[in-house]
Amino acid sequence: MRFLYLPLTLMVFLILESVAVRFIPKSIIMSDLIYIPHWILVFSLLILLFYDKEHTYHGIINGVIFGALFELVYTDLVGIYVLAYGIALYLVHLLIKVLQQNFIVSFLLVFVSIIVAEFILYFVYSLVGQVDLAVQQFMQLRLIPTTLSNLLFLLIIYPFFAKRLMKWQEEDEQIK
Repeated sequence: MRFLYLPLTLMVFLILESVAVRFIPKSIIMSDLIYIPHWILVFSLLILLFYDKEHTYHGIINGVIFGALFELVYTDLVGIYVLAYGIALYLVHLLIKVLQQNFIVSFLLVFVSIIVAEFILYFVYSLVGQVDLAVQQFMQLRLIPTTLSNLLFLLIIYPFFAKRLMKWQEEDEQIK
């Protein structure tokens, strides 16, 4: 049953991503700013930081699988979130080999990974002609609000899931 904790949590975040948009105040929605929840990416990063070992890839695998599910449900272009999440998660996987596991490092890695994923999404959408924004407009209207909203999400879930993920990892190690 323990092996289902990570996918079930990610499934809940996948569902809540669409519900959360409905709770944003109308004044924010009516503005030109674009807030994209990347809760799957944020939680997958926490999996990488607090659950995965050096030789395991649960965070990357779950992030890519649920990125694909996100695409199937919410987007028209299949493969873009798999690419963006996969690259961002793999970069973090490489970085955590030399960094410590604490809140500041987690915050910075989530910050960097969201920026990397957003630029990949922007580049691919621009390439296929679905986005017609200059880079400066993209940064002002989408990158900054999206990054800040996802960092707020990290602040909310970090205290609960950092310790929980370490506990789940220890329990899995005891079973093996």
